Amino acid sequence: MIPNQLNIFLAVVKNGNFSSAARHLGVTSAAVSKAVAQLEKSLELRLFHRTTHSLTLTEDGHELYKRTEPLVEQLEDQIRRSKDKKKQPHGRLKINLPDSFGRMVVLPLLPAFIEKYPDIELDLQFDDRIGDLVKEGADVGIGVMLNQDSRLIARDFYKLQPVLVANSDYIEKFGEPKTPDDLSQHNCIAYRSSTTGRKKTWDFRVNGEVIHREPQGNLTVNSLSAAIKAVEMGVGIAAVGIGHAQTCIEQGCFRRVLREYEADPIQVKIYYSSRNYLPAKTRLFIDHMMEHVHDERTADLDAIVHEL
Repeated sequence: MIPNQLNIFLAVVKNGNFSSAARHLGVTSAAVSKAVAQLEKSLELRLFHRTTHSLTLTEDGHELYKRTEPLVEQLEDQIRRSKDKKKQPHGRLKINLPDSFGRMVVLPLLPAFIEKYPDIELDLQFDDRIGDLVKEGADVGIGVMLNQDSRLIARDFYKLQPVLVANSDYIEKFGEPKTPDDLSQHNCIAYRSSTTGRKKTWDFRVNGEVIHREPQGNLTVNSLSAAIKAVEMGVGIAAVGIGHAQTCIEQGCFRRVLREYEADPIQVKIYYSSRNYLPAKTRLFIDHMMEHVHDERTADLDAIVHEL
C-alpha cells in the first residue's frame, strides 16, 4: 500500500526544506514535519539528516526518492491526461520568442492554431535576449540558446541559414567583397547580443574549415529588424537569416554576398519542461509548430532564391 505521506516526502526533497514544501503544498511546516516523521516510522527508515541549518537525504532517503519519484510522476501524468481528454484545452500559454525570427517564422503559424483552439490564450514575449525559461514562468521557448538546464527538453525546430546581404546601390558604389578578408574594406553592420553584450561574430567556411570574423564598421544594433533596415538604406553589409531578407533578394534590391563561403545553417530549437506531464495546451502548441514549420534547409534554398 502506498503511504499517504509519500507525496509530502517528495515535495520536501524537490523544494529543499520543510517550509518551502509547506508553502508549495498549502499546509503548515509542522504538518509537513509530522507527515515525514510518520513516514519514517511506518517504513522504519531514517530519510533525512536534520540539523538546525540544513536538511539532507540519508542514503535510504535518496534511494526511496530515486525509486518512487518517477513512478509517482507517471501516475500523476496519466491522471492529468485522462482529465485533459474530458475538457477543451484552455488557459494562458506563455511563449518566449526571438524578436525578428518570432515575427517572421512563428507568427504566420498562429492563426490556424488560434482558430482551432480558441480557448487557449497565447501570451507571446518577443525578445532577442536569452532568458531563463523556468524562472520567467514561460511554457515554451524558441531560439538558439544552449540547453544547459536539466529541467528542459530541446527539440530541433528550424534550420536558419545565415547570409550576408547588402543593398544593390551599396554594391554599385563600394564594390562586392570576393573573400571574407575583403570585408575589412567594407562597412559591416554588427549585431550585439542583448544577453552577453558582445558582438556576434560572422562565420565562414574556408577550405573546409570554419573561420570567425568580428564585423567592423560604424553601426552596431541589437535588433535584426534594425540591421535589415540599415541594409535597405545602403549603410553597409549585414548578416541575417535568409528568410529575413528573402523578399528583398528575390526583388533584386538586396545582393547575397560571399555565398560560397557561407557556414552551415544554425539549429533553432523549441524548449519546454522536461517533466513527463505536459498540459494539453502546451503539447498541442508544440505539435502544431513542429507539424507546420518550414525551415531554410539547404536543399530548399535554390528553389526560393535565384542567383543574382
